[in-house]
Amino acid sequence: MSTKLRQIERRDESLLLTLSDGEILEVPYHVLRSRCPCANCKPKWENSQRRLGIEEEVKRLRVEMPKAEPVGRYAVRFVWTSGCSSGLWSFEHLIAIAKGNLD
Repeated sequence: MSTKLRQIERRDESLLLTLSDGEILEVPYHVLRSRCPCANCKPKWENSQRRLGIEEEVKRLRVEMPKAEPVGRYAVRFVWTSGCSSGLWSFEHLIAIAKGNLD
């Protein structure tokens, strides 16, 4: 059985993910934002040459706690006041970001 996401907690500058096995992962919002899965952003971070550009762009923005909207039992949508809000963040995608498994 694979590890499932049990809880999401929004903090001032990061997201805490509690997994079904008890592991707790923390992801800063600027890291989340630089790995947005929407159709506009995803090609930027999937391309290693363009990834640095999007990471620098996100670092220049102020840190903000996005609004979080649940999407069924598999994803969440983050609403950023200063940018993209169209991506659906599957729980698997969030866990992969937190564990550094997106390259």
